[in-house]
Amino acid sequence: MPDRNYRRLTRAKSRALFGIVSTYRSSLWLGEDHLLQIDANGYTETYKRFYFGDIQALVLCRTDTWLYRAVVFAALAGLFGLIAVLGGGPIMVWIFGTIAGVFALCLVFDLLAGPTSKAYLRTAVQTETLVSLNRLRRAYNLFETLRPLITAAQGELASGKNSPELPNQHSPPATANLFAQPAAQRVTEVSPLPSKEQA
Repeated sequence: MPDRNYRRLTRAKSRALFGIVSTYRSSLWLGEDHLLQIDANGYTETYKRFYFGDIQALVLCRTDTWLYRAVVFAALAGLFGLIAVLGGGPIMVWIFGTIAGVFALCLVFDLLAGPTSKAYLRTAVQTETLVSLNRLRRAYNLFETLRPLITAAQGELASGKNSPELPNQHSPPATANLFAQPAAQRVTEVSPLPSKEQA
């Protein structure tokens, strides 16, 4: 675990879909001059440090995983609720009604967490998936935290017409966004990613 000089940015998230395949869990920590990603499986920990001066791009893509998951939770809640209603007997109602309620709660909490996302960090030598940034709102908030630190480490660039403002973190756009540097510049510019239809 990191020492007291680090501040936790995200809770550990599984590297596998729905968190049921891989035992490795990833979290992000903020150091004085770098971002630290920790991959742990309960027995070992792997540390990856990304220094602010070396970060070339932060890429954020909105995904539809939350919608698919919502459909699954809703279907399961409806199925077990129907069994509870039609099964007959108080025991059947209690058992299957409880199961339906659990899936309904999962659905509510998942929807409240907002759209899902995939985030990537790029340096000159690698592109790393930031697994713990699996929600769009959380990723925007963290990008807001990192951007001034990266700018300070790499130096200010003159702003121009091709440098739009950072999107509002409270109402992120439906399309994905790219926080990236052009070929000859650093990460102080923001430009939209193409939509799925354009890609």
